[in-house]
Amino acid sequence: MAKYGILLFASAFLLAATFQQADALRCWRCSSDASTAAFCDDPFTQDIITEQQRRWSFVDCSYPPGTGSYPFNQQQSQTRAVCKKMKQIINDRVVVSRSCAWEDVNATPNSCVNAQTPSYIRTDFCETCTTDGCNGASQYGPAVAMVLLMALVAKLLAW
Repeated sequence: MAKYGILLFASAFLLAATFQQADALRCWRCSSDASTAAFCDDPFTQDIITEQQRRWSFVDCSYPPGTGSYPFNQQQSQTRAVCKKMKQIINDRVVVSRSCAWEDVNATPNSCVNAQTPSYIRTDFCETCTTDGCNGASQYGPAVAMVLLMALVAKLLAW
């Protein structure tokens, strides 16, 4: 019986850890051309990020820069916060950048690839997304853990 209590506790813990708060979008903010941001390159290497880099690079993107908050807690209805990943050639050097951005709610998917840039910058890839950390490493981790946990529960209950 104790086995089922431990299993139930582990299941509840993983379920709670899988779901994230929805009140603030968090994105990776870094650039592969910075000397302290080798993790930002492609592929994104989360296992080499120090705790200090994580605090500075995984940021709240709820509000446009410089505003701190919307007046009277009213969000601007025509824009939404998104995470953005860009791969650009800048002076013949590949630079991967990840950041917060704010786009028109009616913008076509990945329209950022068509943004105007100076002649020495060529955008090869640009993608926006709207889930926490989506401009970094794969977000399949929690889903895979949940599927494996459910398979383990089914196996134990079949005993």
